[in-house]
Amino acid sequence: MTMTLNLPPTNRPRLARVMLLLALLVAGLFPFSGDATAQPFRDSLAMRADRLDAAAADLETIVPVAATRIGAGPLLRKGRDGERVLRLSQRMAELGFLMPDRVSDRFGDDLDLAVRAFQMAEGLKVDGLVGGATRTLLDRTPHEAAMMMRQSAAAMRAFRQTAPDTVLIVNLPSQTVTLVRNGREEFTMRAVVGRPSRETPLLEDHITHVIVNPTWTVPPTILKQDKLPMLRRTGHPGVSNATVFLDGEPVIPEEIDWTVVSPGRVRIVQQPGDHNALGRFRFNMTNSLNIYLHGTNEPHLFDRDVRTVSSGCVRLQDARYFAELLLAEVNVTPARIERLLERGEPVWLKVNPLPVRFVYWTATVDDSNTVRLHHDVYDLMEEMAASTRLPPAIETAPPATPMTPMPVPLTPAPMSPMPDAPRPAAAPIGDGGQTT
Repeated sequence: MTMTLNLPPTNRPRLARVMLLLALLVAGLFPFSGDATAQPFRDSLAMRADRLDAAAADLETIVPVAATRIGAGPLLRKGRDGERVLRLSQRMAELGFLMPDRVSDRFGDDLDLAVRAFQMAEGLKVDGLVGGATRTLLDRTPHEAAMMMRQSAAAMRAFRQTAPDTVLIVNLPSQTVTLVRNGREEFTMRAVVGRPSRETPLLEDHITHVIVNPTWTVPPTILKQDKLPMLRRTGHPGVSNATVFLDGEPVIPEEIDWTVVSPGRVRIVQQPGDHNALGRFRFNMTNSLNIYLHGTNEPHLFDRDVRTVSSGCVRLQDARYFAELLLAEVNVTPARIERLLERGEPVWLKVNPLPVRFVYWTATVDDSNTVRLHHDVYDLMEEMAASTRLPPAIETAPPATPMTPMPVPLTPAPMSPMPDAPRPAAAPIGDGGQTT
């Protein structure tokens, strides 16, 4: 479907120049020589870092201007009203997606169209809903965008100096996983990472085994916080096709008085299958935090722009494809994998150790040379700014009167992000990374 947006022409205030520059960056219209994906990975990473620094330099030449902050709060959508809707409306006018005389505290048709136009320009899902991803981009100033680019460029260069030629890169802000083999990028796929209350830690590790048809044992944190309370309320753990153990013995959960049972006495194990929370493949690593990669029984989560919903582990959009690549190196064919899947029993298969690096790059460059800015999923920007000695973000107040905007080019660009940059490892999580 093609969306036609009729935005009226206006004159060009200083703010419009700022937003036009941002739009050009997002749309990838600034010149950038070379095809990063055709280069060896180290070369392409250097090119991407240079691209980010050049984009940041352009933004840093702009005098800071007023920007209305929408602020955190409930999802905004058509039909809502109130102060945050008014701020959203003002912000849309500042960015050139809404005429100043249409600013209102009511989320009507004009504002809905403006939000969809903004989402199209940013490569987001075009649904008119102002949730976490859309609001974060609306609240971001050019100075903050430049800082993100500088930090990520520096992190990429540091990574380039130390990364092995074969490595799996898990970029937490972009929620993507990239495999580099023998110095060249093999694939990038979407991932689901830990929610802010259960962050995925920044690790350096190795994948050592692929488990086909894994069971899932409910981790201690989820057991204590989610499943045992559910057992006490309903007599059921809320996990399909699961066996509940009490003091090491399987029990019929409906027959137990769970109000007198402590978490340490309970174990819940979900049997293998398509219903399993880990999907059909688990990729074991060596860390003591019980963090690993796996598939999922909730593929719809990969349609989201923000995919921070797990309990720490990383879910892969195409776990089978990744498993086939790793297992091919140890002479396990796709035909054998299919037979194992049909058998339905857990099988551990040792693979050549694959280095895994978790990074935190909030700005990346995709295959079309488009600069992408990602959600600061764990609010690490200030911490990283301090560690890299970058200047703090400039806070600006809302304008006293609406400024006349200019329509910005709405060039949809594909969501094809690359990975993200590090901080010290978090305290042990030990919850296996499932969200139920």
